[in-house]
Amino acid sequence: MVKFSRGYYAKLAKSGVIFTSKFVPSSNDNFQDYIDYMARKEAVTNKDLKSYSGYNEYMDNPYKTTGIFTNDYSFISREQKNDIKNIFDIAQKNGSVLWQDVYSFDNRWLEEHGIYDTKTKVLDEEKLKEAVRRSVEYSFKKMDMEESGFWCGNIHYNTRHIHIHVAICEPNPTRTRGKRTQKTLDTMKSKFANYLLDYSKEYEHINNLIRESIVKDSKNIDLKKDRVIKKHIKNIIDNLPPDSRHWHYNYNTMKDSKVHLNKLIDYYLEEYKPKEYKELLTELDKQKERLKRTYGVGKRAKYKDYKTNKIKELYTRMGNTILKNIKEDLKREKELEKRKVAFNNEVKSL
Repeated sequence: MVKFSRGYYAKLAKSGVIFTSKFVPSSNDNFQDYIDYMARKEAVTNKDLKSYSGYNEYMDNPYKTTGIFTNDYSFISREQKNDIKNIFDIAQKNGSVLWQDVYSFDNRWLEEHGIYDTKTKVLDEEKLKEAVRRSVEYSFKKMDMEESGFWCGNIHYNTRHIHIHVAICEPNPTRTRGKRTQKTLDTMKSKFANYLLDYSKEYEHINNLIRESIVKDSKNIDLKKDRVIKKHIKNIIDNLPPDSRHWHYNYNTMKDSKVHLNKLIDYYLEEYKPKEYKELLTELDKQKERLKRTYGVGKRAKYKDYKTNKIKELYTRMGNTILKNIKEDLKREKELEKRKVAFNNEVKSL
């Protein structure tokens, strides 16, 4: 039986889904160790597990799983199962790397999102299978294995936590190393989780608060009526770089002017958009908690910078909108000044 450590269960308690990945070269002795570990107390002989196809036998054990699935099939026939075994045998003989991916879940997290019913034990297997397809598809694309790679997966119920094993190989190997970058692995997990959890409505609401309810209305700031805004605008202009092509919020040359630009944005949010800004912060906190629950904590945790990055986006959009307004106002003033000088010169010439 597959056994997860206490630390593994602790991690699952903090995140809804965990993605782990290992790879074993066909010539490496560690391959046998891994298979032996996976096969403990299972009705599969060590002899069977000395081959890549033996790993498929482990995955397809009816006492633990619901059957192998692939990129093209959610359920396979006996003939297709034999074909898959042959593919992995060929891959091992040809020296392919065997990638072993595992997607594990906190069952409560699955239930929270309507994927699993702990009372009826009904699991939306098809949704999980499609999520795996999206994840592996991304991996194949990043590793240039879209033509050479083959994979199969299986959903396992034999431990405290539902999990999915995925085996990947290349029948005709294009590489001898199996390492994938951490960024690729993180994105594989994101692709998997994002398919299961459709946050499109939440993201759309947050983006609308930023772009429509707050930033868009900032175009209508009346500089003549608000003395505080006029003061901030003057300070911004006084500290702008000489080259107007540099008048963008995140340019390094905007450092001095940006101090006053941020003060104006702070004032605008506080005086003109307190309700909308408060709602935005509330929605960002909610989404941050959702992401934290899904992806867990850690240095690379996806939730950590989410709120900060969205606030930066707000200030960037606001800042560039204000700078655009300033540039247009200065251009109009310059045109008016030119016309005034031209008119005065014409009057003098009469």
